[in-house]
Amino acid sequence: MHVYMGREIAPILLCNIENLITLTRYERWLQEQPQLILDALSIQPGMKIADIGAGSGFLTIELAHRVGSQGSVFATDLQSQMLDFLLHRPDLPNNVIPILSTSKHTGLPSKTFDLILLVDVYHEAPRPDILLKDLRRALKSHGRLVLVEYREEDPRMTSDPRHRMSARQVVMELEANRFRLVEQFEHLPWQHLLIFKKR
Repeated sequence: MHVYMGREIAPILLCNIENLITLTRYERWLQEQPQLILDALSIQPGMKIADIGAGSGFLTIELAHRVGSQGSVFATDLQSQMLDFLLHRPDLPNNVIPILSTSKHTGLPSKTFDLILLVDVYHEAPRPDILLKDLRRALKSHGRLVLVEYREEDPRMTSDPRHRMSARQVVMELEANRFRLVEQFEHLPWQHLLIFKKR
C-alpha cells in the first residue's frame, strides 16, 4: 500500500477490453456530462493543452476540435496500449500528439501549456509530488492546472474509495506542491472540478 499525505494511492486502471468498454461507452458521456467541464474551461482556438492520462481519448478528441488547427493537444498515458487505441480511432484529429509517459516524467515540453487537464486520473499517480513538479515545469507562467475527481463526499458513490477524492484533499496536496486554487466548480453530476495556477 502506497500512501501520500494520508491518502492511499489507487491502482492504475489497466488497458483491457473490459476497461476500454467502460471508458468509451456512450452512457459515460451522458452520466458525467463532460461538455460541462469543457465549457467551464473557456477553451480558445490556438491553445496548447495537455490531456494527462488521456486513455481512450474520452476528452482528447473534443479538446482537439475546440483548440482547432492552430492549437494542439498532447495526449499522455503510462500505457502504450491506451495510446495505440487512441491512435487507431477513426475520428482522431491531426492536432493530437501522443506521448508515452513514465511515472517519473510526463514527456511534455517545458513552459508550453495554457492548460493541463487531469480527469479521473490524479488519484492513480504513483508519485503525486513528482508528477506535480513535472506539470509545473510544463505549464506556462499563467497556465492552468485542472483536476477533475469523483467526489469522495458524495453518498451516492459506491465505487472503490481509492478512486475518489475530497476537494479538501486535492487542495491540500496541490498547495503542498506550490499550486494555488483559483476556481472551484461543483456543478458536475459526480465530480469536483478544481482549477489551479502556480504559486
